[in-house]
Amino acid sequence: MMLGSLPFRLRTKLSFNRSTTSTASETRNISEESLTRYCPGGYHPVRVGDTFKCGRYRILSKLGYGRHSTVWLVYDREFKAHVAIKVLTAGSLPGKHDHQNTFEVDILRHIAIQVTNRRGPGASHVIGLVDEFQHSGIHGKHVCLVFKAMGPDLSRYRRLFPKFRIPLPIMKDISRQLLLALSYLHQTCRVIHTDIKPQNIMIETRAINQLLEEASDFYIASTQISTAKEDVANPTNLAVRLVDFGSSCWINKHLTERIQPRVLRAPEVILGAEWDEKVDIWNLGLLIWELVEGQVLFDGQATPTAPYTADAHLAQMIAVLGDMPTQLLARSRNRDIYFDSEDNLLVPSPFPSGCSLEQFSRNPNLQGTERKQFLDFLRLMTRLDPNKRPSGSELLGAEWLREG
Repeated sequence: MMLGSLPFRLRTKLSFNRSTTSTASETRNISEESLTRYCPGGYHPVRVGDTFKCGRYRILSKLGYGRHSTVWLVYDREFKAHVAIKVLTAGSLPGKHDHQNTFEVDILRHIAIQVTNRRGPGASHVIGLVDEFQHSGIHGKHVCLVFKAMGPDLSRYRRLFPKFRIPLPIMKDISRQLLLALSYLHQTCRVIHTDIKPQNIMIETRAINQLLEEASDFYIASTQISTAKEDVANPTNLAVRLVDFGSSCWINKHLTERIQPRVLRAPEVILGAEWDEKVDIWNLGLLIWELVEGQVLFDGQATPTAPYTADAHLAQMIAVLGDMPTQLLARSRNRDIYFDSEDNLLVPSPFPSGCSLEQFSRNPNLQGTERKQFLDFLRLMTRLDPNKRPSGSELLGAEWLREG
């Protein structure tokens, strides 16, 4: 469901955000992977009732799919528990041409070892690999990754609240947990997630455990969580985990330079500069804004009906956060695509300069000192110079996140 124009926008005066979410489309319809990918090297045909690994795992329902995998809710007969199995395409088998999923498997194995040997407070907020095995099918051999079953993701969870704004006490708790997760990934595992978005943050509550007990051979739809709203919306019952490492990379070894959800993309990525774990800090900062305010901060559109462009995206950043740092432009491969020799945008900005985060904050529950603390927190996470962005562990000391 695409949402219509929001009541404010930097068109004549203020506002960028027509789009409420960083997801291109919010829909309750269940989409399916292309049947043409069910071919040699492609998806494995999985059916409800199928078993894997000598009968240990029995398929209950489909949870979703990605470009390189399908994901299923299964029952683990050995441990008598519900888990999720990610069945990778046959072309993703290590040693094949598809290096993306080889990266994912290696990173998940590494995280699992770190959790075992050097467990820290952030480990419980990163999805852990429970098991892995290979399954032979009609289209080849498939790597199968087993995880603890969780849900819903934040894109569904936020629908419980008016205007998609998650209440501030819950958002503070979610923010703390995600910063712990990033601190653990960056400092202990030396991994960059690169794809932090609502769909990749899963919630665990008592209500979800009840839902799993009732699971049948139907999809777990977003409407099912509303029956347990009081339990799911209670911050004392809520834990979040960062999931889906399909786009992740090592700090010292990148898989691709094309990373992050488009409207949550860091300036150094757009500009083609060297990037590191600080891209996750920017990404999380804009996601926190989206979940608190109910809409994205930057949409990359010059007018309400214009398509996304990187030029408009950079112009919005500059209008709100100030000039692009000279040092960043100096090390950017794409500098000449967007800026002239005097560091001015080649495409004139349609947005007035001198804006501020204060002018874009519309959540009526943010008042007084708390509003100032929240905006200060966001300014730290969205510093245009990545070298000046704090680490996840440093941000845990922010005033906005303090109890009471």
